[in-house]
Formats: sequence, C-alpha cells, structure tokens
Amino acid sequence: MTAVGKIIWPKELDAIAADAVDGAISELSGFHLLANDEMDAGYHADYLIKHRHEYVRTVRDVLKFRPVTDSPVKVLEIGAFFGVVCIALATLGYEVTAADVPEYIELSEQVERYARYAIATKGVRLEDFVMPFNDEQFDVIIMCEVMEHLNFNPLPLLKEINRIGAAGSIFYLSMPNAASLFNRIWCMRGNTNGVKIREFFAQLDASDALIANGHWREYNGAETREILERLGYRIKHQYFFSLGETLPLKSWKSWLFRRILKHWPTLKENQTTIAIREKRTELVFDIPATVHRTLRRL
Repeated sequence: MTAVGKIIWPKELDAIAADAVDGAISELSGFHLLANDEMDAGYHADYLIKHRHEYVRTVRDVLKFRPVTDSPVKVLEIGAFFGVVCIALATLGYEVTAADVPEYIELSEQVERYARYAIATKGVRLEDFVMPFNDEQFDVIIMCEVMEHLNFNPLPLLKEINRIGAAGSIFYLSMPNAASLFNRIWCMRGNTNGVKIREFFAQLDASDALIANGHWREYNGAETREILERLGYRIKHQYFFSLGETLPLKSWKSWLFRRILKHWPTLKENQTTIAIREKRTELVFDIPATVHRTLRRL
C-alpha cells in the first residue's frame, strides 16, 4: 500500500506500479484465465507478460492522477477481464469494483479470487446502457480496450459512465488509435479495419466459444476528445503509445519505425485519455428502437 500524503516521484511511481502489477500477474499464474477449455484456445501462457507494459501504465496513471488518500478512493474497472489492474490497485489501497460480462465475471472461481482482495464484482451488459451503480459512486472509472469492441452507439453508455462518476472523478479511457500508422498502411494495401469476416462466422459457430467479436469501431484522438468534452468532461491528459517502444531494436526497420513515431506520436497504435468529470451532462438522448429495443430516453 502506498503512503498517504507522501510525494512520489515519477520513477517511484513506475516502480510501485510495476511491483503491484507483477504481484497480480503472479497471483494469476496457473489460474484458469478463461471460462472454459475452448475459450482458452489461442491464448498463450505468456499473454499477461506481453501486456504487462499496458497494465503498468494504467496503474501508474491512476497513482499519478488520483493517489490514495485518507478517504477511500473508489475505482470501477469496466472490462476487468483477467483482473490484473484491479488486483494491483487493490493491493495499493484502492477500493475496487470489477465489472465484466456475466459469463466471465460471475464464475465462482472469479468471484472467490477477487474477494480475497476485497474486490467487489458485478456482471454488466454494456449494450443495455443502464449501469447497475448509484449516481456519483466512483472516483475513478477505468475502461481499457473495451470501446472498440462495442457494436452499438456508445453515447448512451458513456452518459451512464458520466452519471456514476463523482464530481471531479477521473474517466480513464484507453483503446487503439484509429489513425495509427499501422492502420493507414493496412488500408493502403486494400484491407479494411474492424471485425474480420472469419470472426462473424466464428461467433455463430456452435463449435467455437467466441462470444465477442474484434474491433467494430476504432477512434482517433480528436474523436475521443470531442465525445468526452460534449458529455461533460475536461481532458486532463491525452497521450499515444506503442508496443514497439517497449521492445528491443532488432533491425533498421524497427529503428526507423521508432524514429517516425517519436516525431509523430499520433501515429502510434494506442491512445489513452484521462478526463475529469466537470459536470453531470445535461444531454438527453432520444433512443430509437434500432438502437435499443425498450429504452426510449436516457
């Protein structure tokens, strides 16, 4: 647990975040990460290690922008999945709630494991829009690598996130960058971004355990800012990052790639936006039946 009120320098934040994340990854060693054997297929044992840099970055940013205080700092992670960030933040003194699809988060072994760290769990259906939480309940809301998977208009959901965030709370939104160099090259080669055709078939195949498709819609940095600002947020910080920055240089191509991204960071593959909830949005959405079967107004 971090010391309340202590000034922590950036390098110390990195070290604290890394230690907490490594502890969480160790906790998951040997744990059945996905719901069944079929869902495990295609996931390598080193998945968590490969994504370690993302977990460390998220925990470090939370420590920086909303440090632990004498009063409980309530954190909600939407799309908690394996729970690395939740467990890391809980060990650092945050009061954490993990939310994900019921098929995963409500597994008894998941609930038991989270409970060992005093982490509450909640099954949510984001496509239902209405979140099962009280008004202004959370000081930090984290949503990493989720928004690009939503196959519906995300604005009603984001309005709900605005509702359950406390005044001055942080909305931590991290996802792929639609304007990345990779995406631009991919499209120039005649390809399209988004869900692959094979994923459409896999989701409807009784022998395949896929229940969620890939990236339905990615956003660039400007689009992310516009959405959040119109929903009552102030952008505190936005930055772009790349997996390539964490890997050793192996060729002149990787050297050139890194140089390009250094000068044009908005071409990196990923983006993180840290937004402050300045007000509860006054926008009222009239929701057509093509967007939601029963909810007409939010």
